[in-house]
Amino acid sequence: MIGRLLGNRYEVLEKVGGGGMSLVYKAKDVYLNRLVAVKVLREQLTGDEEFVARFRREAQAVASLSHGNIVSIYDVGHEDGIHYLVMEMIEGRNLKEVIRERGRLPVKEAVEITGQICDALEHAHNNRIIHRDIKPHNIILMANGRAKVTDFGIARAVSTATVTHTGSIMGSVHYFSPEQARGEIADEKSDIYSLGVVLYEMLTGRLPFEGDSPISIALKKIHGEPESPRKLNPEISEAMERVILRAMASDPFQRYQSVMELRQDLVLALLYNKTTEWAKNGKVSEDTLTLPKLARKKKKRDEQAVQFRIWTFIMILLIAIGFVLGMYLSATVMARGEVKVPDVVGMNVADAGEVLGKVNLNLVPVRKENHPQVPKDRIISQYPKSEQVVKKNSKVEVVVSDGPTMVKVPNVLNASLLAAEVTLNNEGLEIGEVTRVYHEQIPSGQVVNQEPAAGKEVVQGTTVNLIVSKGAEPIWIKMPALTGLTLSQAKSILQSYNLIIGVIQPETSYKYNKDVVIRQDPGAESEILQGSVVNLVVSAGPGPGAGPYTVGVMLPQGGKAMERVSILQE
Repeated sequence: MIGRLLGNRYEVLEKVGGGGMSLVYKAKDVYLNRLVAVKVLREQLTGDEEFVARFRREAQAVASLSHGNIVSIYDVGHEDGIHYLVMEMIEGRNLKEVIRERGRLPVKEAVEITGQICDALEHAHNNRIIHRDIKPHNIILMANGRAKVTDFGIARAVSTATVTHTGSIMGSVHYFSPEQARGEIADEKSDIYSLGVVLYEMLTGRLPFEGDSPISIALKKIHGEPESPRKLNPEISEAMERVILRAMASDPFQRYQSVMELRQDLVLALLYNKTTEWAKNGKVSEDTLTLPKLARKKKKRDEQAVQFRIWTFIMILLIAIGFVLGMYLSATVMARGEVKVPDVVGMNVADAGEVLGKVNLNLVPVRKENHPQVPKDRIISQYPKSEQVVKKNSKVEVVVSDGPTMVKVPNVLNASLLAAEVTLNNEGLEIGEVTRVYHEQIPSGQVVNQEPAAGKEVVQGTTVNLIVSKGAEPIWIKMPALTGLTLSQAKSILQSYNLIIGVIQPETSYKYNKDVVIRQDPGAESEILQGSVVNLVVSAGPGPGAGPYTVGVMLPQGGKAMERVSILQE
């Protein structure tokens, strides 16, 4: 593959990685002069037509995703039995390499990475794309701290093929959900389970389930429970452990129903050591604490008496503190009441704050994002969502639009229609109406004009109308007569009529001198287009005076008939 030019556009430079399904190469896009990543499907998978068809359909669907935490797919191709994807080239390391090097990660860092993955999955789920193969190998960490999710949609295709690469299966079986292990249909909650496993591994440095074979690991997932994360890492809070275990619940209905619910609980667990209400049979609830048993030791009687007095004092003090705290909570938190969250999506920040204030809720803008439809300074989304019941004085987090992404229209004049389409698509623009006109100077198929003009700033997604040349306008003329003219005279006349000399075929002639036109195609006076090709037959000699002549002479032959004799004139 090294040095190969795929699609007459992507020059393969070097191999950078690979997995059970594909190999990844660094390549150069020679059209746009930029580095890209090319993922090539392994040869043993290309024989499965259904798999290849799904591979292409999934890749084309994922190419529609556009999010800062998702690796973009630029192109899909097939050449000489090679199926490949062209993707954004990311400089960084995958999360699995980071975990192997550092072991468990700090809680805050792990939550930040998980939050970014949640944002990527929310965008994909909203576009009806399920990842199906979330694992640390598919999370790329860039130097600036941004996490990028790759391999979107590919797992769906893999699940329909017979993959015999043990390394590939072992690499994914630790992360896919119990319902995937049972061969059931995966949905958004399957991605949530896999993300829970990734969070478990980041915080503990270990996988929740280990085994000698993929089957044994899958059975543990279906029938077993993971080891408590807090036993492996005491820095994990009770609330954070509840978040991990709920995300990894074997029953999909016991998991978070959306990645945004998971993200909300991650923030609550990190900042306040609490989560939203969740009860599951046999699990420790939010209001219950499990205290360690006190070890008994043999002591002297006087030491036991001293300890008894100390513990009695501590218990009385705790009861008093609990009473005061209970009175305070009764007078404040419990007396606050509950309200339904109004719908503020689409409002500007000031109006939304006023609406929420009327029901004793607080507006908290969390970030700004570009949005193609929502105007600047208006709200894109909110959490909690409208109609959800919350306590008074709670926070309502909103994402505010920073307006549509603006891009400059590139210059595509004199470019071919295909090159213009690629250039515009890479800027997030679309080709609009294509008008074809005759043009004397610009060759057929090249762009004559564009609207909007190059350099103009427009909203990403705007259509650019193009005027494309059809070449010079055709003109019908009468074919001039060339027979009997010299070759140089014929060439001069053809040039003056904007005609092209084609085949010049020599032929022996006793009638015409050398280099004189004998015949022409098309014939004289026929209707032809300017620019047409004219073929000529030209005399190769010897010309007049050198041919045989037949003459009649009278010879005496005893009264017999006269005979005709041919002689050659010299």
